[in-house]
Order: sequence, then structure tokens, then C-alpha cells
Amino acid sequence: MRSQLVGLVLLLAAGPVTAAELVSPKDLQASWFDGKTISTTGPRGGKAEMTFSPDGKITRTGGRAGAARQGTWRLDDDGFCMRLGEAKRDSCYLALKNADGSLRVVRRSGGAFTWTR
Repeated sequence: MRSQLVGLVLLLAAGPVTAAELVSPKDLQASWFDGKTISTTGPRGGKAEMTFSPDGKITRTGGRAGAARQGTWRLDDDGFCMRLGEAKRDSCYLALKNADGSLRVVRRSGGAFTWTR
């Protein structure tokens, strides 16, 4: 299943063809879900900031609504899932490491986001 996911991610992560490294859930938790602020840019250029706390909580500020939203996150077999605000279900993502150290975070059902610090 992992090789199918990598293929899917490469197709969804529009842009120049380059080698991409799938970031493991354990590495995401250690390097990104540590309570530090992450700047995110959506597929249409929208910007927000997110903080993933080690206890499974998330806060997002900015974005379309502009106001802070609270939610939860969890790891899964190949990436992570999160639920913000009044969402009825989780949205799940895969993360690819870019050459500059940023991540391309791809929603399994849609567009890619870029995370930087």
C-alpha cells in the first residue's frame, strides 16, 4: 500500500518532477508536531499558521475564516489526520520532504499545502 500512496502523492503534488521523500508519521511527530508554529500556504495561496501540540491538540489561525480554530490530530500508518472546528470527520494527509526542508502536505482527497518554519 505504501508504494501506491507514494505514486498517488507524486501525481497530486503538482510541480516539477523531483525525487520526493515520504516523511514517516514518527518523524512528523518528532520534527513538526512539537508545539512550534508552522506557516502553511494552501494550494490557492491562502496562508495560515498552525501549532500541533504533542498532546494531540491543534490550533490554526488565519486562513479563510481568519479566526483561531481548535482541533485534534493523530498519526496513522502513512501520515496523519486532523479535525478542526465543527468538522464531522478527520481529514488525512501525507507529507513529502522538499529539498529546502519544507514539507509538501497532501490531503489524500485533494490539493497540496506547503509547510515552512
